[in-house]
Amino acid sequence: MKEGNRTIPKKFSNMESSFMDRLYKGESQSTFNRFTIFPKKLHFYSKDPGEDVVLVVRVHWIGYVKELFFVLLFVLLPILLTYISRFFDIFNSSVIYIAFFIVSILVAINILITTILKWYYSVVVITDRRVVVVKLNNAFYHSYSEAQLSKIEDVTHSTISFWGNLFDVGNLDIDTAGHEIDFRLKTLPRPRELQDLINDLIDMKKKGKI
Repeated sequence: MKEGNRTIPKKFSNMESSFMDRLYKGESQSTFNRFTIFPKKLHFYSKDPGEDVVLVVRVHWIGYVKELFFVLLFVLLPILLTYISRFFDIFNSSVIYIAFFIVSILVAINILITTILKWYYSVVVITDRRVVVVKLNNAFYHSYSEAQLSKIEDVTHSTISFWGNLFDVGNLDIDTAGHEIDFRLKTLPRPRELQDLINDLIDMKKKGKI
C-alpha cells in the first residue's frame, strides 16, 4: 500500500483506526515537531531485512533553547558593544572591532550548524521489532542503543514544566526486562501519543500481528 511519499506495509494497513490515527495526528504537526511515519529507504545499524520502520521522531526544538540562546547572544554581542562604545572607549581601533565581529559571527554559525546536525541526526526510530535511539553528541561522537519490543516491560511519560504543557513536550521512560538498557528520552513532542504507540506495538507483537 502506497500513500504520498511512503509505503505502508500490509501488516499495518489493516490495523485498527485508532493506531493509525495517532500516527497521522503526530505527523500532521509542524515541520520541527512532527513524527515521520513509515519513512522510505531508512536504514540503521543491525536493521533486519524484513523489519519495517513505523516511526521516526526527533527532539522538540525546546530541547535546544540553550544553544539557540548562545547563537543569538554571539550575533547581538558586537551590536551591543558598538552601542556601549559610544559611552566608553572599548575598541582602540576599527581593526579590533572587525576582528571581534568576525569571531563572534563564526562562533554563532558554528553553534548553529552543530545544533542543526544534532537535531537532525539524533533520532528515535520505532520499528515493528525494536526502539532504536541514536544520539549525536558532537561532530566526533555518537551513541547507538536499542531495546527489543519483547524486552520492554513498561513505558511512561512525563511533561516538563509550563513550557512542556504549553507545547506538549515531555520525557519518555522505557524500562526493559532484566539487565537490558533503560531509556530516558528527553524533550520529545507528544509524549503521550508516543507512549500509546509503543504500547500498541508491544501488544501487537505479543498477539503475533506483527
